[in-house]
Amino acid sequence: MYVLCFDGGTEGIRAGIIDQEGKLLSVASAEYPTYFPKPGWAEQKPSDWWSAFLNAARLCLEKSSIDLKQIKAISLDATTCTIVPLGKDKEPIYNALLWMDVRASKQAAKIFDKKHFALNYSLAGVNAEWMPPKMLWLLENEPEIYQKTEYLVEYTDWLIYKLTGQLVLNINTITQRWFYNSRKGGWPKDFFDEIGLIGITNKFPQDIIPVGVEVGNILPEIAKILGLSPDIKVFQGGGDAFIGLLGLNVTQPGKIGLITGSSNVIGGFVDHEFHGQGIYGAFPDAVIPGLWLIEGGQVSTGSILAWFKRNFARDLPSEMAYKILDQEAAQFLPGSNGIITLDYFQGNRTPYTDSKARGAIWGLSLNSTRGQIFRSLMEGIAFGTKLILDTLAVYGHITNEINVCGGATRSDLFMQIYADVCNIPISVVKIQDAPLLGDAVVALTGLGLYKDFDCAAQSMVAFSRKFEPNLANHKQYDFYYDLYKKTYQSLRTLMHQNVEYNL
Repeated sequence: MYVLCFDGGTEGIRAGIIDQEGKLLSVASAEYPTYFPKPGWAEQKPSDWWSAFLNAARLCLEKSSIDLKQIKAISLDATTCTIVPLGKDKEPIYNALLWMDVRASKQAAKIFDKKHFALNYSLAGVNAEWMPPKMLWLLENEPEIYQKTEYLVEYTDWLIYKLTGQLVLNINTITQRWFYNSRKGGWPKDFFDEIGLIGITNKFPQDIIPVGVEVGNILPEIAKILGLSPDIKVFQGGGDAFIGLLGLNVTQPGKIGLITGSSNVIGGFVDHEFHGQGIYGAFPDAVIPGLWLIEGGQVSTGSILAWFKRNFARDLPSEMAYKILDQEAAQFLPGSNGIITLDYFQGNRTPYTDSKARGAIWGLSLNSTRGQIFRSLMEGIAFGTKLILDTLAVYGHITNEINVCGGATRSDLFMQIYADVCNIPISVVKIQDAPLLGDAVVALTGLGLYKDFDCAAQSMVAFSRKFEPNLANHKQYDFYYDLYKKTYQSLRTLMHQNVEYNL
């Protein structure tokens, strides 16, 4: 028995065939463009998604050697908050506003000023990436489009609609990005009215489907196009990083999933409700019924290392640059001889939710080398992760283990730095496509092969390497971590003045 899974990312979509033991048997991808009409804007065309979806599916199926009749289910995930306004015919009437679109920064600030209880999810500030600011921007700047929007869905929901003909919302993204609360009556209609989105819930599909619940069978015409059985069941998914937690075997309190890439997403689950400044959540029943999802994030991580490689490693062969930089960085002790990096190159998501924060590198001398600075960049990123974990600890979430996937795992040095800074074991998963594997956990649990997500993840997720913290290194890092924290507090006013002057 096999399942077909899809991960709709920022640059393209990946398709994978996975068996009930968690083995990735075939994988393929197809890209689509992002459009940047103005600074801070980021849009995609749903028609591009669908073309890429079909192309990736065909390639994946063609590459496999399995009997396609043994594919019994589909599940999927996608970026969030990526919203799609649909007209009466359920076709898009405007480009999708991608998760990274922050045109609604002013609207986000206006919403946060209301201090409504619904904002407990984000006590440090409303993110401009989320649905309410984006729709308020649309109402204020494109009123005709807003009025013509008959239905509003997320990327994941739109793919589900194309596959099944069922227009539904997934509980994951609407809880985390639309302020839905399953424990407090669902939609906060008075909150929407107060911020100016009067009656917006009338634009929402009425069926809200939990992760892992069957939505319906694949449409016969889509099954025919792909050469699949029309009896294939489609199970509800969610946001990429949060379905990815299942593919990291993060299903119980005490574990944290770290998804690395251009940015870092940090997530986990708790068994009780809490809210606090500096975290997102806790979100009830957003992935696993009965548990609350907690979330943190770093805007710039791998993108900082890419910036450094692009500008300061031009003499190195591109395909070997990171390996050589790693070797140079490994020559230095923890603390990089006193060079401190603040990783807020594109602002801070958590714990400060400060879009005007900026990066800093200090402690340089005429003795500083490229390897020292590169190590300091990795240490600064790890300090940022530790700051989020320390913030979670203030509210009672003690992290015992961190399971990691993504680009940063290619560097053993970077993984050891994470372990030493955080003083927590770091485990690297074998299948780096954690969202795809998470989709398989969802689908196979939906089919009844496993009793719940926890059992499925325990059986299906395997690890390739583990990094234990070095206590001596951790003690050294304590000094530099304190300087890291003081850097933001000392420079915050200057950073804001600088950003505002250069707007």
